[in-house]
Amino acid sequence: MPPEIKVGVNLNFAKFVYGQKRAIEIAKTEFGLSHVEAVPDIDFGPIFYQTSPEAFRNYHWEIADYAKRIGVTIESVLTFYRDMGAIAHPDPQIRESAYRVGLSVLEMASCYRARYGSASPFTMNKELAEDPERFQSLFDASMRIWKRWQADAKRLRLEGMMIEMAAAYREGCSTIEDTRSMLEILDKHHEENPGTTVPVGVCYDTGHGISEDESADPRDRDFNAWFDEFPDRIHEIHLKNTDDKFQETFHFGSDKKGIIDLDELIVSIRDRLTVADVLLHIEVPGKRGREIGEKQAIEGHKQTLELLRSALKNAGYSPTSSVENCSSYGV
Repeated sequence: MPPEIKVGVNLNFAKFVYGQKRAIEIAKTEFGLSHVEAVPDIDFGPIFYQTSPEAFRNYHWEIADYAKRIGVTIESVLTFYRDMGAIAHPDPQIRESAYRVGLSVLEMASCYRARYGSASPFTMNKELAEDPERFQSLFDASMRIWKRWQADAKRLRLEGMMIEMAAAYREGCSTIEDTRSMLEILDKHHEENPGTTVPVGVCYDTGHGISEDESADPRDRDFNAWFDEFPDRIHEIHLKNTDDKFQETFHFGSDKKGIIDLDELIVSIRDRLTVADVLLHIEVPGKRGREIGEKQAIEGHKQTLELLRSALKNAGYSPTSSVENCSSYGV
């Protein structure tokens, strides 16, 4: 059975221009969407959570209630500035600080009644990653924190967590092999602690691709290969177009030459993925903080949505309900 596709938008396009409520409203009224992925308030969120946790929760519960009132589901929360990534830092106090940033993101997801809290695997400076022993030591440290997050997510009643595939070899999950290895570690932890941890899946990003210098295997830059390898693990896809070097990302339908074929992508989701549903979130950030950039981002999102809806129709997908602004599609 082909997966249901829930079309939504990652709210980073509105970051530093609009607040969460207004961004959710735009998704509903301007884009006709009923699914969104929220992004953390990196400018104040982690400290807000640490200093006033109840006020933090009340703040996000209010946003959750607003989304529900206008008919929008916040499906997931995913940090977009890698602010949880320092869990592989050599300083243990910095690692612990990054753990607490991640905990605030999971709390935010719980307040939103979201299904998932997600992040990139970790970040690591190049000079550290080039030393195999240090890399392994810091990788192991990052996995210990991911295991703690698995328990936190369970306590907070999330369905799961997702790792967003990376684009640099030193950041893990940039190749199929490395992603498989990381999932095996977290799977083993979940299997040993099924009642107190959540499973971890994969968020695939069409704009992320490891360079040919770092991986000679073309499969690492091919969404078809990733879908074949992780058909039951990819629960979310970040949708954007990119160039053949994966250096720049942009909307579909722009005057730039992109390598992602929307029709091929939707058919591949339909024919390769075996999960019950896929969150397909447009994720193209605007020029943060500038109104002209925000207007361009909104128009680019609309253009992408028009092409995406056509690709869904071509692949045999149609809305699962006649309700206005239904953005769930099934075959």
